[in-house]
Amino acid sequence: MSFACLLGHFYGWWPMPLFAMCVLLPATLLLAITAVRGERETRFIIVQGALAGLFAAVIYDLFRVPFVLAGKPLFAVFPQFGQLLLFGQLNGDTSFWPQLAGWAYHFSNGAALGIMGAAMIPLSASSQTRFWGSVAWATLVELLLLLSPYYRYLGLHLPMNQFIPITLAAHLVFGAALGWYFVRKWPSQPVWK
Repeated sequence: MSFACLLGHFYGWWPMPLFAMCVLLPATLLLAITAVRGERETRFIIVQGALAGLFAAVIYDLFRVPFVLAGKPLFAVFPQFGQLLLFGQLNGDTSFWPQLAGWAYHFSNGAALGIMGAAMIPLSASSQTRFWGSVAWATLVELLLLLSPYYRYLGLHLPMNQFIPITLAAHLVFGAALGWYFVRKWPSQPVWK
């Protein structure tokens, strides 16, 4: 739902604030309830997937810090996410609330990617499958974002010949961190059997 929130706004299907309030927040609440009350396997996928996605998002951001320090505007999208969530449009406001909303949205995307990755990779899969499946998943997400209006809509001021390698490398790092987490945290014998 977090990606549908943004992509639907890009394509003009719905305003981001409306979708966030009416769909994303209730879906997140339902997911949290399922994580608490669902079957053990489902709880494991949701909780470990979310933790893996948050871990991978932090590693992803740390990977991008040197580029940001070199003047690349890679973190400029976070207040823009916040502007879209709070106001439904880009308005240049980079104050506290758009920053907070944007960074929270960014980490919710990381958690969502982790949950989706955990759900797609069989829990009985080998360590190699968990790791490389996570890398493939993160790469696919980036390729789909590159095909969307993401770059153009957010007005990223970075030449495409720089943006694509940096963002693709960052998503490979995200996928590797996600896979590393899954390899380390998934038991070799599922706990629900």
